[in-house]
Amino acid sequence: MKSKKTALSFLLYFIVIAILIVQIYPVVWLMLSSFKSSIELTTKPFSLPTVWSFANYADVFRESDLLLYIKNTAIVTFSCLVLIIFLSATAGFALVKMNFKLNSKLLLFFTVGIMIPIQVTLIPLFIMYKDFGLLNSYLALILPQVGFALPLSILIFTSFYSYVPNELIEAAVIDGCNIYQVFYKIISPLTINTTVTVASINFIFIWNDFIFSNTFTNDKQYKTIAVGLQEFIGAFGATDWGQTFAAISISIIPIIITYLFLNKYVMAGVSDGAVKG
Repeated sequence: MKSKKTALSFLLYFIVIAILIVQIYPVVWLMLSSFKSSIELTTKPFSLPTVWSFANYADVFRESDLLLYIKNTAIVTFSCLVLIIFLSATAGFALVKMNFKLNSKLLLFFTVGIMIPIQVTLIPLFIMYKDFGLLNSYLALILPQVGFALPLSILIFTSFYSYVPNELIEAAVIDGCNIYQVFYKIISPLTINTTVTVASINFIFIWNDFIFSNTFTNDKQYKTIAVGLQEFIGAFGATDWGQTFAAISISIIPIIITYLFLNKYVMAGVSDGAVKG
């Protein structure tokens, strides 16, 4: 029996390590390749760099508008996160803790929003933005991101709020707090892990967004990094792979840093929404 458990444990560890290698290897290979010259990329694509060179990174910043695309992506991403967190946290609180006739129907309405494919809304949104003069603007990128992120974000917050004791709110009201003070002073400090979870999930999706940026902007001044990376593909598919790998590496660094620093809060946020504490 003991040998069977040992063999099973070994098999599970082997599977986990194999999956980890499959997931990590492309990222490691990408970053290693960004330090190689064009010749070395062709002759030794799967080896460590013979000479570690930062020339590709220097060329990317010197010859492209990558910094502009990073700035645009940062503006859109952080503007969206502020709106998503504020709207989903307040809406979730109202839906769970403030009793009114339509709260269950409104929650169902937001839940249904998760099932709407982004692609079916592109043409109506494009026509609407064109009529209102919003094309080629930050607002054209922020509004759809917030709209599509709210259903899942609200669902995560409502899952957490459902386990917050009503007695806590009643005690705060007895002590003289109004509804706004209850939310900001009593409830909000309890939602740190949930807030970080919502922010992390949406940060990754918004930072990597291609479809909205490619559809609603064609002006370089508003392009995000996901669309800007297309510029590294030249005529007839000619590509400087060294610069391309360097640009991609730069674009994914914020995502990796976010995951490494906030991973424990995300796990705690998921647990808070799943297990009554």
